[in-house]
Amino acid sequence: MARIAQTAWADLSVQQRCTYLAKLRREIAQRCDTISAVIARDTNKPTIDALAGDVLVTLEQIRAYERHAAKILRPRRIRRPLFLLYGTRFEKHYEPHGVVLVCGPSNYPFQLSVVPMITALAAGNAVIVKCSERAPETAVQIEELCARVDLPHGLVQVVHGGPEEAEALLDAKPDFIFFTGSSEHGQQVAKRAACHLIPTVLELGGKDASVVFEDCNLQRAVEGITYGAYSNAGRVCVAVKRVYVQETIFDTFLTKLKARIAELRVGEKPDADFCPLSSRALSLHTAQVHDALDRGAVLCFPREENLAGGPVLLTDVPADARLLTEESFGPALIVTRFREEAEAIAMANASPFALSSSVWSRNSARARRVAKQIAAGSCAINDVIRVIANPYAPFGGNGRSGYGRYHGPEGLRTFSRIKTVMHASDRSATQINWFPFSSRTRTQLSQLIRIRHGMGGVFAYLVRVLPCLLIAVLLPFVATAQPQHESRLNVDVHLTPDAHGDLVYLVFASGDGFPGEKAKAFRHGFVPISGHSNQMRFEMDLPPGTYAVSVYEDLNGNHKLDHNIIGIPREPVGASNNPKGRFGPPRFADCAFELGRTGASITINIVKGL
Repeated sequence: MARIAQTAWADLSVQQRCTYLAKLRREIAQRCDTISAVIARDTNKPTIDALAGDVLVTLEQIRAYERHAAKILRPRRIRRPLFLLYGTRFEKHYEPHGVVLVCGPSNYPFQLSVVPMITALAAGNAVIVKCSERAPETAVQIEELCARVDLPHGLVQVVHGGPEEAEALLDAKPDFIFFTGSSEHGQQVAKRAACHLIPTVLELGGKDASVVFEDCNLQRAVEGITYGAYSNAGRVCVAVKRVYVQETIFDTFLTKLKARIAELRVGEKPDADFCPLSSRALSLHTAQVHDALDRGAVLCFPREENLAGGPVLLTDVPADARLLTEESFGPALIVTRFREEAEAIAMANASPFALSSSVWSRNSARARRVAKQIAAGSCAINDVIRVIANPYAPFGGNGRSGYGRYHGPEGLRTFSRIKTVMHASDRSATQINWFPFSSRTRTQLSQLIRIRHGMGGVFAYLVRVLPCLLIAVLLPFVATAQPQHESRLNVDVHLTPDAHGDLVYLVFASGDGFPGEKAKAFRHGFVPISGHSNQMRFEMDLPPGTYAVSVYEDLNGNHKLDHNIIGIPREPVGASNNPKGRFGPPRFADCAFELGRTGASITINIVKGL
C-alpha cells in the first residue's frame, strides 16, 4: 500500500507536496494545546517543554521546507573536466528513496517522529512512522493529524508497537531507515539494515561536554548548564552530561551551580521546571549514580544519597564509571576541573559519544578554536540545546552518537537519492574512446596523460597557464561564436483525467510552423505519461528569447497529432498562455512568452480533442 501511494506522491512537484505540509502545519498550530498536553502525559514532562521542544520546533521545520524545499531539491548543473568531457553537460537530480521507515523515541515523541516524517514526505517518499510504545497517545495524535490534512491513502502509516513490531518493519525491507534512540538499539538496527543494504541514518544518544573558561559570563554559564543538564529530567539527546571548568573558577562555579540546582521547582505540576523520572527510567539512573559513588565519586547534590529521581551533581568521577562509559538518560551531571585549553579538549574528546557540545568564553577566537577541535557533530558557544532547533542547520552525531544528518538542506538530500544525468552532443557519429581501438589512439592518450599529469615544476605550470592565456587572447575574436547563455524553462502540464501514452511537446521561437510542424520547432520531445498523475513537469535549457510551446497527449503512440477530416485535433492538446478557443489553431502571438536570463515557469492546461 505504501509503495502504491508513494509512486503517485513522487509524481507531484515538490511545491505541491509542500501544500499538504502547510495544511499539516496549520492543523498542528490550531491543536497545539491538545497535542502538548498529550505529549506531557505520555512523557511525564512539563507542558511548556512539550509545547516548545516538540510542537514549536516541528512547526518551524515544516515552515522552512514550505519556503525552500523546491529550491533545495531542484536539479543542478555539475562541473566537468573539459579536457575529458568536452561537448557534454552534467546534472544531478534528487529522487526519493521510496518507502521510509522512521523510528521515533520516547523522550520527544512528537518532534523526533514528525520532523523526519515531513522531511521524507517533502522529498517524495512514503513513510511508516514507528512511534515509541511508551508514547501511544502521541502516536494517535500523529495519525489523526495526517488524516485531517487528507494525505493520500497509505502514504503515511503510524504504528506504536514494541521491539517485535520494529523487527517486523525492518524485515519488510523499507528503502530507507531513520532511527532515533539508544546507541545499543541503533547498533541492532544498523546490523539488520546492513543485511539488506538499506541506507540508514542513526540519531543516537549523547554525553555532551561543556567547556567553561575563566573569562566566561559566569552567571550565564551556570544558568545555561543547569538548563542543559536537567531539562526534561536529563532525557534530552543533547543534554549536558559532563562539564569541564577551568581551575581558577572551579570552586566558585560549583558553589553557584549547587545553589541554582536547589532552586529548581521539582514536581508534577504543568509549570514545574523538573518532572521526576518514572520508575522504569529511575532504576538505571540510580544504578549508574551508585556505581560512580562506589568508585570514589563525590556527591555534591543532593546532600544525601536518597536520589528519588531528582537532580544529581557529582565530582571526582573516575573514568571507568558507568556514568562515563555507558549511555545515561537521567538528571546526572559530572563536573571536572582543568588547567589548560588542550587538557579540556582532550577530556571532552575522551568519550566515544559525540553528539553535541558547548564552549563558554568571552574570547570569541578561543571559543571558535575550541569548538572546531571538539569531535562532536555540533557545538554551541555560550548556549546549549538550541542548536537542534534551527531548521536550516544540519544536525547529527559522530562516533557512538550515530551517523548521518537531518534538518536543513542536508536533511532533504539525506532522504533523497542522487541521480547523475549526462547530456552528450550527438553531432558526431563516434567518440575517440569508442571502438575501434588503435595503437595510434593509445599512443596519443599516453602522451596526453604524461603532459597533463606527469609533469612538475615550471613546465607543468606553463601547460596549465598557456591554454588560459591563449583563450584570453582569442576571446574577443571568437565572442560571436560562443554559445549563448541558457536559461531554465519549467513547464507544468495539467493532463486530462484519462491521460496515457506520451506527452509530446514542441517549442517554437517564431510563428513559422506553430503550433504543430515538428520540423520547424526549435526543440521537441516525448515524455512518458505516468498512469498515477494528473500533472507532469518537463524542463529544458534555452537561450533567452521569445517562445511559444504546444503540447498534446499522444494516445495511440504514433508520435503525431491526429486530426479529423476538417483538421480538428482528435487528441488532447494545449499551448502556453492557455489561449481561449477559436476556430483554427492558436496563434503564436497569443501563446508567446519571454524567457529571461533568470529562467521562467509556465503552466499549460490540456483540453480534450474530438
